[in-house]
Amino acid sequence: MKKEAKVEYGITITKPWSREMYDHNEEVAENVKSMLDVMWRLAVDRCEDSREEDEEDDREFLDMDWSLASPEMVEIQKAITCYGFGCGYSIYDVMEQVEMELDRSATFRLKEIAEELDIVLEKEFIGFN
Repeated sequence: MKKEAKVEYGITITKPWSREMYDHNEEVAENVKSMLDVMWRLAVDRCEDSREEDEEDDREFLDMDWSLASPEMVEIQKAITCYGFGCGYSIYDVMEQVEMELDRSATFRLKEIAEELDIVLEKEFIGFN
């Protein structure tokens, strides 16, 4: 007896993947990238705002050592890049790397990042189970 095809979001799940599956996952991927970008920028802004309260340190925020980044920034950075940065990297250096990795991330990686950061998606990726 033939197994009944699974349908998600009105799309029949097939192997190999159908064009509809690729299109759906690409749409979800763009949504995840956008959400991660906003999440990252808000974390950077919050960290920068908290640093501005420290009047003794007049260095430009982006020139500061990565060791001064907030735990929130570090969590997002590690989820996106899969590795950490130590002393010697500026916040700007890490920001560039995070943005480059996010831009180049494959669909399966975006799914992993979203899961790691507990991002709730309106539509989930399909075909990865």
